[in-house]
Order: sequence, then structure tokens, then C-alpha cells
Amino acid sequence: MASEREQILEEIGRHKKEISSFLDSFLEEWEEEGTQGRWRKDVRKRLQEMVKEGKMVRGTLVVIINKFYNGDHHDSAVKAGAAVELLHTGILMHDDIIDKDLRRRGMKTFQKQYRDLADKEGIEERKHFGISMALAGGDVSFFLGQNVLSSLQVPQNSRSSIQELVFREFSNVGLAEQVDIYSGYSSDEPSEDEILDLYRTKTARYTFSLPMKAGAIIADVDRSERKKLYRIGEKIGTIFQLKDDELGLFGDEEKIGEDIGSDLDEDKKTLHRLKLLERLSDKKEEEVREMLGTDMTDEEREQIKDLIREKNVKSDVHDRMEELAEEASEMIEELDLDKDSRDFLRKMTIFCLEREK
Repeated sequence: MASEREQILEEIGRHKKEISSFLDSFLEEWEEEGTQGRWRKDVRKRLQEMVKEGKMVRGTLVVIINKFYNGDHHDSAVKAGAAVELLHTGILMHDDIIDKDLRRRGMKTFQKQYRDLADKEGIEERKHFGISMALAGGDVSFFLGQNVLSSLQVPQNSRSSIQELVFREFSNVGLAEQVDIYSGYSSDEPSEDEILDLYRTKTARYTFSLPMKAGAIIADVDRSERKKLYRIGEKIGTIFQLKDDELGLFGDEEKIGEDIGSDLDEDKKTLHRLKLLERLSDKKEEEVREMLGTDMTDEEREQIKDLIREKNVKSDVHDRMEELAEEASEMIEELDLDKDSRDFLRKMTIFCLEREK
């Protein structure tokens, strides 16, 4: 009998194939329909590779929730899921520039791929070229996602509701990104509530609340039920971000496909960082602050990770994730869904809590 983790991955994988198949057809058709042939082909290929390497949690959730409510528009749910993945990919391309990341999902980021192209073709200012091409590629991904949304074969009011939801949540992600950037340059220390609010806005709502509500809109679920799904998505999505922070410190680099410890090098103002600094002596806090935000050595990273363990920061943040999971589970029980569907959402909550990548 398959484990709960395997059941979740099997369900996600089934709908990931559907979304990937649609994206292949859509992007290939887009490539053939216009000018700038070299660059259409180039962007199409790179987009396909990047999207397929992702988990597609957002896109598959649109399809899964629509199915749970016996929605009639399965093909439109698949298309909406694909649109969300294209929009998400655009966000990632820009986010990698902001964070100066050169690796994601075990592959080179867009800016690194284009830096390498600059080297190959003898283009000067390789760094600026890489950034510029990745910015433009992100813009292409955004507008392709909006193109897909505008063509959904659902009632006009449903299509308008989904577009309004997407525009609101993705604009909020951009604003949250600005807050995060400013925080990185500011000496102000955010509170725990401020950090968790940023997590809800920057990650939770567009990763879980948005696709869950979009799937419900396509299935023509009533507004009260949609609001419940949205709030549940906030809980699960916050767990997802806190787990990302944990994996960024203690995860397996090969499994997550990203550099471990980069949040320390960038002095990201995470919940782990806040709780650690609160628990250190003045002298030790000063020593840690001098290391954070620098090009740290492996030994320095390990010192800080040891402190996070010793001061029970890792366990306390994990306890907070478990509290959120319990709150989400109680809210899931109130949904107008059959037992199997509610059980799946509870299992997905635990999956987000226990995942390794």
C-alpha cells in the first residue's frame, strides 16, 4: 500500500503531466506564430525546461480542487494551472536576479544560462547581459500566463473572478518582494508577526490560497466555501515557507537543487534568524551579526547552524509549523467535501511539513 507521501506525489504527478502536455502544445504554437524566431525558440525551450523541473504544486492544486468539487471544466482547470505556473516562473526569474542566485531546481538560473551564452558568443558585459535577458524572459512568461487566463472556456464571471484574483495576489507578491528587499538593506529588525505576514503575502497566498480558490471558482463553488479554502491555503503556505527556510539551512543540497546556507550569506530576516538573535548574549549576538550578510566560510555557516540547534530555534520553529498544521486540519474538517478529499488536503498539509525538498 502506498504511503501518504507517495499518494500525494502520485496525485500531483498525474496532473503535472496534464499541465506539462498543455504547456508543450501552447508554447510550441506560440513559437511558430510570430517573428524573432531565434529568441522565441530560445525562450520556449528554456521555459519548458524550468517549468518541468518544478513541483507544479500551484498548478496541480487548481486541478485537484476543481476535481474535488466535481467541477465540469477540467480542461479549463488544467489551463488555469498552466497559467499559474507560467506566472510563477516569471516571478522566479526576477527573484533569482534579486537574490543573485545562479542555481535553482538543480539547474542554472536564467541569468546564469544567458551569462554562459554571452561567454560563448563573445558578448561583453556578460553579467548585465544575463540579467537583462532574464528580466525580459520573465516578462514573456508573465504575459504568456495572462494570455492563457484570458482564453479559459468558463463563464465570463468566473473568468473575470480568476483574473482579478491572480492580478491581486501577484501584485501583492511584488509589493512583498519590495518589503523583503528593503528589509535586507535596513537596520530595522522585523517582529515575528511582521515576518509571518510577509510569508503569507509573498508565498502562502499565491502558492496555496490562489490556486485553491481558483479551482473552486472554476467548479462554481459558493463564496463562503472559497473563503475557507483561501484561509486554509494561508496556513499551509506559511508552513511551506517556514519549511523552505529550514531546508535552506539544514536540507540536502542535492535534493533541493539550491545552495545551502545562502540565506545566511544574504542575512535574510527569517524567523530562524530572529529567534536565534533573541536568545544570544550581547557578545555572541555581535559575533553572529558580523558573520551574517558576508561571503561566509563553510565553518562559519556550521557555527551558526549549531547555534540554531543548541538554542532550540529549529525545534521551536518546527513546533510553530505543527501548530499551523493542526489549525489547517481543523479548518479542513469544515469544508463541504467528502472524507477522501478532506483526507487528501490533510495529508498534503503534513507533506509540506515533512518534505525534504
